[in-house]
Amino acid sequence: MEIDNHGNPTHLGYCTNIHAGDDWATVFEQLKTCLPKVRAGLDLIDPMGIGLRLSMQHLEALEQDDTFTDFQRWLQDNNHNVFTLNGFPYGAFHGVPVKEQVYRPDWTNPARLDYTCRLATLHTRLAPPEDYGSISTLPGTFKAWALGQEALIAEQLLQTVAHCVSLERDTGITIAIALEPEPCCLLETVDDTIQFFASWLQSDAAIARLSTVTRLSAANAREALYTHLGVCHDVCHSAVEFEDPLRAIARLQGAGINIIKLQLSSALRITNVDETALKQLARFDEPVYLHQVVEQIDEELNRYTDLGDARIAFESSESGNKREWRVHFHVPVFIEQLEHFGTTQSVLAELLNLQQREGICRHLEVETYTWDVLPETYRNVEISEAIARELDWVRERL
Repeated sequence: MEIDNHGNPTHLGYCTNIHAGDDWATVFEQLKTCLPKVRAGLDLIDPMGIGLRLSMQHLEALEQDDTFTDFQRWLQDNNHNVFTLNGFPYGAFHGVPVKEQVYRPDWTNPARLDYTCRLATLHTRLAPPEDYGSISTLPGTFKAWALGQEALIAEQLLQTVAHCVSLERDTGITIAIALEPEPCCLLETVDDTIQFFASWLQSDAAIARLSTVTRLSAANAREALYTHLGVCHDVCHSAVEFEDPLRAIARLQGAGINIIKLQLSSALRITNVDETALKQLARFDEPVYLHQVVEQIDEELNRYTDLGDARIAFESSESGNKREWRVHFHVPVFIEQLEHFGTTQSVLAELLNLQQREGICRHLEVETYTWDVLPETYRNVEISEAIARELDWVRERL
């Protein structure tokens, strides 16, 4: 849906990675079933935007003319638009263990470059509102695989920017690629992100390389880099890192990094970890997704790749120190307090207040892909009702 923000249009939708389905036909049927109910739940007459998640298999299907035409006609007939794409998970994303494989192929692999460029091309055909579309993507690679790979990752990202420049020349449509920092990845924190951009993407050498590939002047190449490559700020991920939301945004802006997309989500927050809390957390320790944990003891942060790793470390540590955990497990944004734990909803509310005041970003996407692995206590309503409640909760604050 479109929300006026100080005279500038802001697009709010939900990410369709909440819908399971390896093949496009299955996902499309879910969209046709779910979206009318979401629209009714929001009492929405205006156009409704969606954040479309496309795996490589979905993309290949939509590149077929008949399939694309059917989808495009459905969008038009039902007053929907695709303002943003989720190009993070390349393959299967539901029902089978994903864990760190969600980062493969990473940005060292030509397959990731090819996939993202093809997504950008498809996005222009989908005609995003105001001729501006965004694509969120993984933050380079998983941190354990990152050593010595920065130059290759940067080169492939610059090649993607060059493709977006070419698309804009040919179609007049701007496509922006948004790297999504995430715990335990190459770009994990605001500090990591600023350092990587400064060293590998905003340097004179990087601008000269982009200028050569695109045949733009150095000044225009620098402007194109800002326009076509920035960040997707996932509020859950940043909250897990104990980052202050307003300072995080200010630092990204101060470093000349374009905030292309905000992903609106909340994490689990356990303010006092003990044996009782660990027993309750076992309900969230499921086998499909990584649930990275950042632990704060006094001012020190400790990071763990998954809940199981954090539990083992806790059990072998000395007792007595109060510790808080933030867990990467997306919970519906309208939930402030779960039965045994809190959430980072207050961080999200603070950032939405900034968005309402200053309009820091034009693309907002609610993302609760963990719906089908949430404990049943928290998914006791139909999925369309939960999506509508999330969007309405955000809309009220904007």
